[in-house]
Amino acid sequence: MADLPGILRKFLATHKISGDTVPRILVAVSGGADSMALLGAAEQLLRTEEIELCAAHLIHSPASHEARGRAELVRGYCAKIGVHLIVEELRAEKVNANLSPEERMREARYRFLDRAAKAQSCDYILTGHHADDQAETVLQRVLSGTGLRGLAGIPEARDNLLRPFLSVRKSDLLDYCEEQGIPFSEDPTNFSLRIPRNFIRHRLLPLIEARLNPEVSEALCRLSEWTKEANRVIGSTVEECWEKSLLSFQKGKIVIDIDSILVYFTLIRKYTIQKAINTAAGRDVHLNAKDLDRIIEFVDTSRTGSYLEFPGGVRVVRHGRSLIITVLKNHQFRCPLETGNDRVIPEMSLMAVWEKAVAKPFLVGDEWAADMNVGPGGTQLTLRYAEEGDRFRPLGSPGEKKLFRFLTDRKVSRFDKRSTPVLEREGEIIWVVGHRIAESVRVRNVTDQTWRLSLLQLED
Repeated sequence: MADLPGILRKFLATHKISGDTVPRILVAVSGGADSMALLGAAEQLLRTEEIELCAAHLIHSPASHEARGRAELVRGYCAKIGVHLIVEELRAEKVNANLSPEERMREARYRFLDRAAKAQSCDYILTGHHADDQAETVLQRVLSGTGLRGLAGIPEARDNLLRPFLSVRKSDLLDYCEEQGIPFSEDPTNFSLRIPRNFIRHRLLPLIEARLNPEVSEALCRLSEWTKEANRVIGSTVEECWEKSLLSFQKGKIVIDIDSILVYFTLIRKYTIQKAINTAAGRDVHLNAKDLDRIIEFVDTSRTGSYLEFPGGVRVVRHGRSLIITVLKNHQFRCPLETGNDRVIPEMSLMAVWEKAVAKPFLVGDEWAADMNVGPGGTQLTLRYAEEGDRFRPLGSPGEKKLFRFLTDRKVSRFDKRSTPVLEREGEIIWVVGHRIAESVRVRNVTDQTWRLSLLQLED
């Protein structure tokens, strides 16, 4: 039988978690054999005062009698070993509509664990992921067409989230529970073959073991480890390429020099551009191998003005010998403004500052300030980004025109059009920021409705 407390102790030492101070640890407990075995092993370290210990359990289906029973099992065991337990029912939360139900559930679970860890002042969160989980993850990603980063599988550590049993087989965890008298209850949804991971676990991997390779799980875990090592080597070269090719780095916008990345191998080019996309998005944008191939072909064959788009509002635009990478997720952002009340707008990295316009020459809005007769107090004003289909009557124009045509005439690139702020008054665009105010707000004489609005850039 595997020495799980010893494995846990060695893991904590390897990751420099144990030492002069006693770490406070939260164990995520589902009630299944893997997490219950982890809790049991952690309790052994609690006895020897190597760690402080709490546990957390999320009831995924509060209306389910089976789920309630599993929560009671966890409560009973935690009471027996004297470990404080936090239990919470899954609650409705705003979720990313692009995620699968399983991915949404996983996100909700990690949000709960983060809340629980903060509430109990825990330094680290431990989960019971094991070697079989790793093998299933790697195979699932192979089948989905992942790149090298996907083949690395589940990481042992990410921020304060730790997975100490990725080298331990599920059978060892079951044996430990049986030997130590630790109760467990598996979630019945883990056996539903409609879920891709369960199909891989219960049908595909056993078939491969029986027909092709009885040690396929070990082989997939080795592939994961080798890939992690390869990714470390690649990562250092990507950092070098990134430093040499980065031309401009603003909030939400990155410019890469194409000639600087062309001296590197194709793989390094792909990862450097992906790093730029992730940096511009402020998060990981999961691109598959086909997406990365599209980017490389785009670099080799595209013309100025052409672009690629990816989920999450990420856009890659060709401009001469440069790639402009931006995130368009805020293009539907709306910020209400009230005359006379200054406002910080972090979503646009701007601060709106109002003052009375007092004398000529009046500012026509061709920079980041404009004088306008905006109307009486209480007039609804909204600052947003330009959108396809907007119309605008510029100062001095006899009639309306399409806003994007107006911007084209002013030599604004296709890319920059959608990141151009506009001020709207009750449905009418009265200022295209940095270009021109509308005829309808022209200032001829100063009145109590005449204001100067300045949009100041915030420091990142």
